[in-house]
Amino acid sequence: MLATNKDITSVYRVSSALVALVITTSIFGLVFGSRGLYDAYTATLAGLVGQDIASLVVGLPVLLWSMRSARRGSVPALLVWAGTLFYFAYSYSFLVLGGFNALFIFYVVIVAASLYGLLGLLFALDPEAIRGRFDASTPRRLAGGFLAGTALLFVVMWGGMSAAMIAGGQRPDPVVHLVVAIDGVVLLPALLLGGTKLWRGAAWGYALGGVLLTKATLTGLTLAFTTALGGVWAGTLDSFNAFLLVLFGLMGLIGFGLLLSYLRHVGTGTSRSSAGAAQAHV
Repeated sequence: MLATNKDITSVYRVSSALVALVITTSIFGLVFGSRGLYDAYTATLAGLVGQDIASLVVGLPVLLWSMRSARRGSVPALLVWAGTLFYFAYSYSFLVLGGFNALFIFYVVIVAASLYGLLGLLFALDPEAIRGRFDASTPRRLAGGFLAGTALLFVVMWGGMSAAMIAGGQRPDPVVHLVVAIDGVVLLPALLLGGTKLWRGAAWGYALGGVLLTKATLTGLTLAFTTALGGVWAGTLDSFNAFLLVLFGLMGLIGFGLLLSYLRHVGTGTSRSSAGAAQAHV
């Protein structure tokens, strides 16, 4: 039985429409991106085309699998579904805020569908039921520490860079500005909150753990790929981008390993020990 307290048919329909939109925009991006479609964007062509590739090769297969499996009652798939929607909302927000082209309205709809689909799933979740599916040996502190630690790492990186630019009277380039703004407003608080709750054993921590590990994995692997693609196209990779390549790659690979380990501890019923059940509530 799925750990939800509301019907999620509408979220399934929204997600199905999202699949069609992402396929359409990604194909157009791959065909016309280098022919002027992405010229109005401040992001690199490699980053934009790389996102199109990642959406088709990784994002959409994960979304389709999780949608289908969640409808059959899989709790791990339900959490992965929500995390994948978060990934698409985050990734395509840069296309909404970073430029304008003929597909702009499609990007707006993609972000809206992803965001409200995510909210629909979160509102439908029964966090206590989800926590009850995890056994007592779930690596919640390892996973929670990774999420919170990732957030703190980027707080130090983006905060230090911003402080240095303010002190030097400089301004970041538009891409960096956009990344720091979106991370600071949306992603980093979510990682810190979810990681902390999971570390404490709160019910919502168990739910958000699967969602955020999925998001961190997909985003890390996508950014590592787009950074590497940019280096290949440019014929070189400077030291900062080489550092980011390693950082994003580790984020994606570690996140993937933790996600598999985390979801492997989900059972079919209430399996947590009485000691685990006495841990902190939301």
